[in-house]
Amino acid sequence: MANIIIPRFEKLNPGIKVKSTYVLYADLLPKFIATSAAGDPPDVLRSDIAWVAQLGQQGLAVNVGKLKAFPAIKKASLPGPLATTEVNGKYWAFPDDTNTQALYWNKALFAAAGISGPPTTIDQLISDAQTLTVPSKQQFGLGVDGTDIWNMAPYIWSMGGSFTNSNYTTASGYMDSPATITAVTTLVNLLKAGDIGSDFQGGASAVSGETGFPKNEYAMYIDGPWAVPTYQGESFSAYGIAPFPSGSAGSVSTVGGEDTVVASAGHHITDAEKFAEFLDTPFAQLEMARQGDMSVMKTDAAQEVKNTPYYSVFTKQLLTAKIRANSPGYSQLDSDWSNELGQILAGDVTVTAGLQAAAQQANTALAGS
Repeated sequence: MANIIIPRFEKLNPGIKVKSTYVLYADLLPKFIATSAAGDPPDVLRSDIAWVAQLGQQGLAVNVGKLKAFPAIKKASLPGPLATTEVNGKYWAFPDDTNTQALYWNKALFAAAGISGPPTTIDQLISDAQTLTVPSKQQFGLGVDGTDIWNMAPYIWSMGGSFTNSNYTTASGYMDSPATITAVTTLVNLLKAGDIGSDFQGGASAVSGETGFPKNEYAMYIDGPWAVPTYQGESFSAYGIAPFPSGSAGSVSTVGGEDTVVASAGHHITDAEKFAEFLDTPFAQLEMARQGDMSVMKTDAAQEVKNTPYYSVFTKQLLTAKIRANSPGYSQLDSDWSNELGQILAGDVTVTAGLQAAAQQANTALAGS
């Protein structure tokens, strides 16, 4: 951004200077809200996709859907990333970059267990996880990196479950539906059997998938494209990346990424809009893709994969990936879900009771939005 994209933009737009400021993720949203309230926000924010609905509702973002350049960007964008920018027919951001998760599998552990390749169905995933678990080696068949929706959604969605209705107004009948209960029960049973590692429940001694996978602690787990450079740095290459296994609803992973918000209280809105538009050009998109931020544009996929071959699985996965609830109440909903699932995993409540409680709490979060 600082060394390639911004200099190119400034060269093409004499008279416009872009000052890039880095803020820690945990501080970014509250700082943007506070500076907006004070009337001095940054003109452009690279926002987590989960924040856009909140910023739009609070009037802190420009409705970029009205801009002349937006229809062409809308038409060229992948449907998942584009959907993260829209709330009730208004577009509060430009899609900026995207990602999703796919299945990482340890080739050496699979070969040792006599399994020829990665699972293609949920049933195979369960069977392989059981086969690949070796307690004497502290080896778990599957890693699930947390109880939050980002990590749980591929399992829930692919098995036909859901979290809310399609317009994000209620969770009852969705978060506690029979299909969601079945999906959660499946993972709970694997955990009870010792086939899922410590990453699922978390805690001070938990080992994340990205940490345990190259050490043969996890035979499988899901992760994004950013794990590949990590493993290259560790000289670990005995693994493959495959689409998330299909369930009754197909292979469905989670859309991640960032969107570009133009601050409604900014002091250089016209210039900011021009820079936000530039971030969706092939030059900017493909340069960001070289650094791990996958392009949101349909037409960039072939070049993106040519530049970074391991993106191929992720570009295909994005075609069926879904967004999380695009609602100002999402953060609270995610917390409610995660907390109740933690109670379920601890054995404090049954799966059905826990998901019913989560759905009721999520209803409140959605209503407050």
